[in-house]
Amino acid sequence: MSEINTLNLKVVGEHTLHCAGCERTAEFTLSRLPGVKAVKADHKAQTIQVSLESDETDLEKVKTELEWIGYEVEAL
Repeated sequence: MSEINTLNLKVVGEHTLHCAGCERTAEFTLSRLPGVKAVKADHKAQTIQVSLESDETDLEKVKTELEWIGYEVEAL
């Protein structure tokens, strides 16, 4: 059985999560990465929580995907 690793991220920079649509975009984009079990974005808190089940995806891959759709994040 795989261990679940949770990444807690804070959206920083000029481009922030503005609404539920922004949350869905971030969640959909990250959910397509291998090993991602769950994603929860919160536009009010400007946070994104990612649960990973494998070593296929790591913090750098998550950051790269979010940068590709315009979000800069840092780990909490």
